[in-house]
Amino acid sequence: MECFKVIGYYICELCDSPEWLQGIGRQILSVSGCIGEQHPRWECFMGEWGEAAAQEYQEKLQLDKEQYRELSETAKRLFGAESLDVDCRFLRLSDAKDFYEKFCRAVSCHVVSIATNMEYYEILAGELKGSNSHGLMNGENDNSPCLGNDILGWDISGFHSFLCNSLQEELPDVKFNHMGLLDHDFQEVARFARQIKGMGEPVEWIPCRIGIFV
Repeated sequence: MECFKVIGYYICELCDSPEWLQGIGRQILSVSGCIGEQHPRWECFMGEWGEAAAQEYQEKLQLDKEQYRELSETAKRLFGAESLDVDCRFLRLSDAKDFYEKFCRAVSCHVVSIATNMEYYEILAGELKGSNSHGLMNGENDNSPCLGNDILGWDISGFHSFLCNSLQEELPDVKFNHMGLLDHDFQEVARFARQIKGMGEPVEWIPCRIGIFV
């Protein structure tokens, strides 16, 4: 039985699929900021954003002023402690669950893990060290229920999905589940990743297992 090492945890919103993204279904859950939504938004902990945008985000989460202030302070504290990374990735499951419970219950979110096998885990570890990331990953074995799989590539400060460049069109055999994730076993997803090597974004395409906790 293959062992999967946790890269990290995300609070991902289940979003409507972008109009330009064809063939994957009506909704999508992704750890890529290009096609999905992750919480907290990076603006909450990496720099102040405009008052109007902050107000819009506060209203989306249905938080009052004090709750939103606590959200921002919590995100900044976790980022400063290197427990939250530039791509909104939590290093500890407990932090992701606590953040979700306190601030994200009003939107359609799930707490998920991303993990991969040791071969690709080591490749990604090297890439993170040369980027804007803290360079840290969780490293625990992922025993969560599997939600689906994805093919991801790290680019400076976050992940691209192979869907960002519509690379599913290069893979006529791919099937997707109701959350826009690959409905294939990990070994087949690894084969797909090899097939698109060198295509799309200039990244190393890595097969990833998406687990679900909430």
